[in-house]
Amino acid sequence: MDSFILALFSDTDKLRPSTLYQILIGKRTSSVLSYAFFYDRLGLFQAMPQLNEWEYQQTIADLIQQGMLSRDSDGLLLKRTVANYEQSREMLLHQMDYFRYGRTTEETWRFVRLLVQAAAYQGVTNQYIPVENTPLYTEPVRRLIHQYPEIKKITHRELSAVFDQLPAEVADFLAGTLSGPDLLGQAFFQLLPESVQGKPWDNLYVGAAIHQFLALVEKEPQMVLFQGLSPFLNRNLNQSMLESRALFLQGASVEQIMEKRRIKRGTVNDHLIEWALLDPTFPYQRFDTALLNKLPATSWKNSYQELQELLATDFLTIRLLQIAQKRGIRC
Repeated sequence: MDSFILALFSDTDKLRPSTLYQILIGKRTSSVLSYAFFYDRLGLFQAMPQLNEWEYQQTIADLIQQGMLSRDSDGLLLKRTVANYEQSREMLLHQMDYFRYGRTTEETWRFVRLLVQAAAYQGVTNQYIPVENTPLYTEPVRRLIHQYPEIKKITHRELSAVFDQLPAEVADFLAGTLSGPDLLGQAFFQLLPESVQGKPWDNLYVGAAIHQFLALVEKEPQMVLFQGLSPFLNRNLNQSMLESRALFLQGASVEQIMEKRRIKRGTVNDHLIEWALLDPTFPYQRFDTALLNKLPATSWKNSYQELQELLATDFLTIRLLQIAQKRGIRC
């Protein structure tokens, strides 16, 4: 746990430990999500939902006592130089996206493994032991095979295209779990590099590998792989947020969404903020983007009161402008 905590603070001057804990366990509020985004920790959202708070706080206290972390006058933590620190683990934190894929990370790969196995055995034999036998996986695979008679060629082509874009280590790791007539895939724990075999790095490494794969597939919606994975990917999304998004895209204002859905303004705000954090193409033009020119650099370090006084606008607009600024969007 020590190396993980140190990695959390490795490339940011100051972070709030209490908010980091809320990020790791997945406390879904717009303030926690926004903080995670502004400080490049959104990919860790709900990465460790079972994390024990006492253990987390005790580890931080021990690291402070050892001089590896220090607390400033505002109660924030600063990372001091730590000898023999492994940069590869630090980089791993930026390769995972539990915010987008965390709810169904395992399920998506179980589907891929069965699809690859079924496609590989096509035209060879139907007498084999499937890696999955529950309808959650067998039914979508069966439908794809029925819809695409050339599923064997298609799967090979699409997988090759995705794996070619992944780092070789990640591609080899994922490919090592896949099965076919002449190959029996291994379990993830059998393939883990030695440097990540301890907790929590073992689970995080697997998640990061799968998330990188899924991010590439999502960029190619014409792929059969994307078609098969879509139901799993969609279950990661906040369904209530999607309803608010649909109304907003139809031209409804915040007030109209509140009225139609009978929800509070704060809930609509949360939905729009979550949407903006997920989607770089969020329609910021529906808000006063001219105010972007007035935002101070790294505005997320300013208090809401300071920004409200400066911009004279509402909370939702301020938060969306901050997100736009972080994304490098110009008015």
